[in-house]
Amino acid sequence: MPILCALAISFTLLAADDQSVLALGRAALENRQYRAAITHLEAATAAVADVPEAFYLLGVAYWGEDRPYPMSADQAIVALQTAIELDRDGPVGRLALEHLASVYLRNERMPEARRAYQQLLKYEMREEFVLLYLTRIDEIDLDTGRYVPTTQNPRNARGEIIANVGPLGMHTNQYFEKGQHTWDPVKHVNYFSRAIEADPTLFQAYNNLGVALMHLGRCREAVPYFEQALQVWDATQPASAGTYIEPHVWRLRCYLELGDLEKAVSDYEVLQTIPEYNFFGTLYTIQLAIAAGQAENAVQPLEQALAEDPDNVEVMQTLAYAYAGVGRRDDAAEMMLGALAAIPPKSPFFRHFVGPWTQQLKAWQSQ
Repeated sequence: MPILCALAISFTLLAADDQSVLALGRAALENRQYRAAITHLEAATAAVADVPEAFYLLGVAYWGEDRPYPMSADQAIVALQTAIELDRDGPVGRLALEHLASVYLRNERMPEARRAYQQLLKYEMREEFVLLYLTRIDEIDLDTGRYVPTTQNPRNARGEIIANVGPLGMHTNQYFEKGQHTWDPVKHVNYFSRAIEADPTLFQAYNNLGVALMHLGRCREAVPYFEQALQVWDATQPASAGTYIEPHVWRLRCYLELGDLEKAVSDYEVLQTIPEYNFFGTLYTIQLAIAAGQAENAVQPLEQALAEDPDNVEVMQTLAYAYAGVGRRDDAAEMMLGALAAIPPKSPFFRHFVGPWTQQLKAWQSQ
């Protein structure tokens, strides 16, 4: 994780045992072992309450630098706030503030997010980050109704702003921003539906609406929105823009959930033509192979993926089915048990899977 490599942790204020616990937490975080990192870093912060690095790393562990879902946004906020209080104008405090701004932004805490980006602008000299933070502030203002329009902002027939927001000229609208600023898939359905009504050319809104329905276990409803996302992309983007990957990835997952392997193959074939690596595209391609009876080719790459990302719920679940496919039912049951245990508390993203996965676990355990 580059940001961790850039952070030089000082151990001078820690006793030897506390240094060891903090070092274990940092190593676990670098290896994407988020649950282990949280355990060690909670111990480190409990032992010595005035070391900002420990609280910063704890906040990063709870939030996850590049995870598709956090372990706990609330706990991340508390830890990052403490890091900032302990090192308000120092390098660790600024790193914590960068993370805290993102956590606030994605969790419907717009006033706090706006203040955080304003604080960051006091320190930031790099032009690309200044433009990014100024744009984030404009997006927040668009969400909350405080945005002051310019002559450069086109409007729809209802008078709503639909593009050229902020210095980066973002193609967005108020409802799309509201959807971007929450983790709640039920709210996503509402906001992204309204974003499409405000601007039918906003292809990302169709894709995001499909993803929200998918996370709610409503794949049959989601598939048409992925198709619309692709259609709008083709109609609005130049050929040089290439393929819009995300709708193919998520539609592949939905077809797998729906048991329609024939249609899943069509998205698989598109993804095979794209040279860029896509983690979820690769994962769902492996799931397709398992469903097609080719589990023996799936075990090794999944074990490698799990070694690189030990807390990834979907990798564990997929590996469980791969083990079952090669007759290793005890290993399958153990891996599925691990997948269920790894689901973050209160996470909305796996709620509709818990029942089927638990039933499958019991079936393997009884054999």
